[in-house]
Amino acid sequence: MNIRFLETAVNLAELLNFRMTAERMNITPAAISNRITTIEQELGIRIFDRDAREVSVTRDGETFLRHAREILLSYHRMLGELSPPLPDEGIIRIGILPSLAMTVLPAIAETIWRRFPRVQLSIVTDGSQALQVRLARHEIDILLGFPPAEMKNLRIQPLCRLGMFWVAAADYPGCVGPLKASELLNFPIISYESGTRTYQKTIEYFGISATDAIFHYSNALPTTISMLEGGIGIAVLPPITIQEQLRNGSLKVLDVQPRFPALEYSQIWLEPSASPLARVIAQFVRKTVDDFCAGFDDSIAALLDVG
Repeated sequence: MNIRFLETAVNLAELLNFRMTAERMNITPAAISNRITTIEQELGIRIFDRDAREVSVTRDGETFLRHAREILLSYHRMLGELSPPLPDEGIIRIGILPSLAMTVLPAIAETIWRRFPRVQLSIVTDGSQALQVRLARHEIDILLGFPPAEMKNLRIQPLCRLGMFWVAAADYPGCVGPLKASELLNFPIISYESGTRTYQKTIEYFGISATDAIFHYSNALPTTISMLEGGIGIAVLPPITIQEQLRNGSLKVLDVQPRFPALEYSQIWLEPSASPLARVIAQFVRKTVDDFCAGFDDSIAALLDVG
């Protein structure tokens, strides 16, 4: 039994499909079946129950897979400590939330291009839930955003905190001077889509009074900004995403108490199936975000301690 055989079993346990596992590992379904059979014969147990249509993990298989994942994690940690040559080509697929795409992504892309000129970038910008689904399906390598509430085999590295402030058009009527949170309910609120983390935080921020508010919804940050400039309502955003609008005077930050809680972002990848390239890129992402946040006050952008 070798590392590739363990990886085969772990991948099949995640996908429960021989064809999909074969595509992920770039080998044939027959090779997948042969590897699993070899392990089962060597150990004298059945890891999977399988027929023409379905694959399921047996009770012995659960025990085997728990230890297999531990072995793979230990193996990849060993490789990291031995400092093997850095991969210098390949493709890295990054899923990123719009708020980060409009702020740290250009610096991340430039860092990767300068350090790894032969690495191809594939960037997907979408909402948090959609990106989490893509990560679970192995359609992206690294997610820059919010970790899912429930997903196995994740490596979650805290990344940064972005301050959230209430924003309105510069000439929006009634938004003058210090305001209480309750007074914001007098204005239409442009919100992220229902079900998103920021929407839920908005509801918690206002409490029961949120039922009295008029909500407009936008699933795209540029659209939200356009709606703000058009005087449709007010919104809570990271000011770091609207630097141009603040400079040209089309938008303004409101003085509201209490403050809206900052959002904390992470970079997430799947373990132990993440490629060596993804792990290396994650290190450069962390360093780039550190340099980026250093240019702002901590209330606007701050690096999070990995712990």
